Amino acid sequence: MIQRLSKLAATAALIAALPMATTTAQAQSSVAKFYKGKTITLVVAFGAGGMYGLNGRIMGKHLGRHLPGKPNVIVQHKSGAGGSKAASYMYAASPKDGSYISLLSKDIAVAKVMRPKKLKYDAAKFNYLGRMMPYSAVFMVWHKLGVKSVADAKRTQVIVANSGKASHSYIEAAALREWTGMKLKLVRGYKGAANMYKAMESGEAHARIGAWFSLKATKPQWLSQKKVHLILQTGLEKAPDLPNVPLLVDFARNAEERKMAELMELGSPVGWGLTAPPGTPKIRVQALRTAFNKMVKSRAFLAEAKARKTMVRPATGQQVQGYVNRTLKVSPKLVAKIRKLAGF
Repeated sequence: MIQRLSKLAATAALIAALPMATTTAQAQSSVAKFYKGKTITLVVAFGAGGMYGLNGRIMGKHLGRHLPGKPNVIVQHKSGAGGSKAASYMYAASPKDGSYISLLSKDIAVAKVMRPKKLKYDAAKFNYLGRMMPYSAVFMVWHKLGVKSVADAKRTQVIVANSGKASHSYIEAAALREWTGMKLKLVRGYKGAANMYKAMESGEAHARIGAWFSLKATKPQWLSQKKVHLILQTGLEKAPDLPNVPLLVDFARNAEERKMAELMELGSPVGWGLTAPPGTPKIRVQALRTAFNKMVKSRAFLAEAKARKTMVRPATGQQVQGYVNRTLKVSPKLVAKIRKLAGF
């Protein structure tokens, strides 16, 4: 009798699960039908020469393989204004059908709270698909200037290349100038890491605050030949291979400034990842998130990332959304003080 009841219960559970399985299969079929034969455009918020360009190319190469319908993915660069140009385009003008995705600035939320009226997008409304890796940056100074430490930069003027006021590098450099007394001249308008690197080589600029993994991946000779001096690093934690390089937050002079520094670094866990614009159908957002999660675990993707000297430390789209929401909820008073510091 008990065995018969168990069989009946199992049969009932199977029957109950059938509608869900049918719905899932229909959703998969619908997504596959949409993407089959299509091309997805991956908009990258910075130029091709830095870490955004490198990671964008790697993700663009592999993502389509894990989507139903196996669409082709092409990379398009839309740099400018510290990454906000691409964010504004994706928010307001890009197609919202799942055919356009983006690799936006890690500071999409930090920049928004800093410049709420200037930036015409709502960071909370993007669909975050997942993160490939978190962000860690270094303050690098060209060797010919002779600045090897923060103390040296208090005596010698350092021209720092930036993309725009909304960029992490500009805000962080402005804070350092105030908190440490470093003689920093902040120059804006450089489109992407490659142009900043050229400016450092030519002497047009002396320094930049840029991704540590980008430097290692794209300019390994600079490190082996000691072409740059690393005087500090950003982020909430030290990079494992830079234990003796001080953190920006360590230069805060009191508890309030430390909170300000931590706010600036909240883009670090957002890192390099993909988003879909607001209004993208939920069924395709879910398919993109599932594909992203499969991609970052796949052997081919991991092997290429290793070969290209980049890193994979993934987070889900839901986790990235959590980091963004945390940033958007910071104290307005704290934001006002950072805005004043950066000259907004």
